[in-house]
Amino acid sequence: MSQARSLMTRSANPFEWSGGHAALDFVNTLDERPLPSPVEQLAGYVALVRFTELAGLIEPTVARRLRSPEGATCERVVTRARNLRERLFAVLTAIHARRQVPTTALDAITSEVRKAHAAQTLAAKGAGAITRRWSTPDAVETPLHACALAIEELLLSADRSRIRKCAAHDCAVYFIDTSKAHRRQWCSMRNCGNREKQRRWRAE
Repeated sequence: MSQARSLMTRSANPFEWSGGHAALDFVNTLDERPLPSPVEQLAGYVALVRFTELAGLIEPTVARRLRSPEGATCERVVTRARNLRERLFAVLTAIHARRQVPTTALDAITSEVRKAHAAQTLAAKGAGAITRRWSTPDAVETPLHACALAIEELLLSADRSRIRKCAAHDCAVYFIDTSKAHRRQWCSMRNCGNREKQRRWRAE
């Protein structure tokens, strides 16, 4: 998918794409967290598949095969995905507050990561290259597994010092600060940044 087409596709969906990493975009799929009624963007299995496709975690061909399944199994996968997301949020919250990371959250993430690795196999790719592939790409758990592997990569490989929480008092969006000065404060200048600047201006 071209970059222009990717941006157009992303602009036509409800997901938050300011995280700078698929795992952070995943944790941000529960919007308006501080409010009494957060906005759930993973409303069902189709939404989960759509998110993982747009985030680049699964191939479009795999996503097309996964949009049809319905039923209790798919509902359980969505529940597990939401639980995994909240475990990551607990880890990020602890890191941001410089508190001990909860063992229960890490254990839950570890369990899903193990299942994700078990769902993959090594395969030849081109002349002498080796890659990982899904053993059963159209398994209903594939989107969940893809999210788990993204979380593993974030926690083990990302520069933790650059993971930020939006500075707005009522926003819990996490993102990776890739700015040159490493001083990014807001999930988006268009939303929280401008709103907070206006609030502070009125308070003066």
